[in-house]
Amino acid sequence: MSLRLKLALIASLLTLGGLSLGLGITYWSLVRLRLLELDRESQLLAEVIYDAALFRSENQVRIPSVVESYLTDERGARAAQLYLDGQLLWEFNLVPAPHPLDPAGLLGDTGGRSVTNWRVNSFVAADEGIVVQVGQPLQSTWEILEPYARVAIPLTAVLTLIAGAVAWFTVGLALKPLRTLSEAAEYIERAEDVPPVTGSDEPAKLARSFSNLLTRLTTQRQREQQFLAYAAHELRTPLSALRAGLEAARSKRVPATPEVITRLHREALRLETLAQNLLTLSRVEAGELRGDSVDLAALAATAYDRFQPLAVEKNLNLSLEASPAKVEGDAVLLEQALNNLLSNALRYTPHGNVTIRSGVAGDRPFLEVRDTGRGLAEPLREGLGLRLVKAVAQSHGASFELSRDRDTRATLSFLVKK
Repeated sequence: MSLRLKLALIASLLTLGGLSLGLGITYWSLVRLRLLELDRESQLLAEVIYDAALFRSENQVRIPSVVESYLTDERGARAAQLYLDGQLLWEFNLVPAPHPLDPAGLLGDTGGRSVTNWRVNSFVAADEGIVVQVGQPLQSTWEILEPYARVAIPLTAVLTLIAGAVAWFTVGLALKPLRTLSEAAEYIERAEDVPPVTGSDEPAKLARSFSNLLTRLTTQRQREQQFLAYAAHELRTPLSALRAGLEAARSKRVPATPEVITRLHREALRLETLAQNLLTLSRVEAGELRGDSVDLAALAATAYDRFQPLAVEKNLNLSLEASPAKVEGDAVLLEQALNNLLSNALRYTPHGNVTIRSGVAGDRPFLEVRDTGRGLAEPLREGLGLRLVKAVAQSHGASFELSRDRDTRATLSFLVKK
């Protein structure tokens, strides 16, 4: 059963219950008012008959004619009985009536009561031994209230159906954003845009929240797919080269000379670097950053010590110009970005100098790698290393600039958070 149908049924049941309770209370109130009216009239008649009984001659009671006219009123004939010391002394009735009308009244129980489909009012004068009972059949009362019941029952049914229909319509409008959201979930598989959700009520707000979540999930999924495609592209060439070299060495088509082993080792290192860059890039794009105080000068000094042997091997002059500069960021990511910049500089500098610089220019801390090589080929192709540097810079709110003049400079410039 759908939520819409459940809410419509609940609204119908609440309407049915409320109307039934209200109409039932109204019907009960009408009955009580009618009985009170009968009791008041019967009480007056009983008092008049009692007064007439006080002036009786022997056992003869003369009842005023006005009493008989009231007893035969067009609103319903009444019966009246007068008892003296428990014996019936006088009675008047146009309809068959029990004797006595109310047995409890003969025992001194005064007031109005419903007895065997009669409404009886007993007036008791215990000192004189007189009991007057005036009653009217309740059939006339039920006949008066019958139209109310005939109207109330179908009215309740109609109003219940109307309430259910209105609830079905209004709940449908309220749940429309949720239906839109349910349909939008299918768009993820088809890689389509999630349709906008309008409205300002709670279901619309909930639907918009989930719609935004679906949009973010779709974007994240697309990013993951792009990342996997990019990783596969970057790893394909070194893996193929390493596998070809190993297969050649295993089949002994190429002797396992130190040069071959060195080349295979270089390819393995390249794979390791690629894997490290991919993992770091994944961390950056996922927003997994640690906020620490990082000294760029210490970072530059560590990189200098790490790459000095490679620079010596390539007959390059690696120098360090480190001035203190503090930033808030992730030291591991910044170190990986600097390593990539240094690797590119040493790779594309056949001879000359490579310089690592840190400091503060104006009010902005910076980290820079400068070399005298030819730089990257034109047009500039963004490889994994350079992409990682840009992603790290963006995640730290820094700018990355690659410029060429007589030297090639790769600069990370940071904003100072106040």
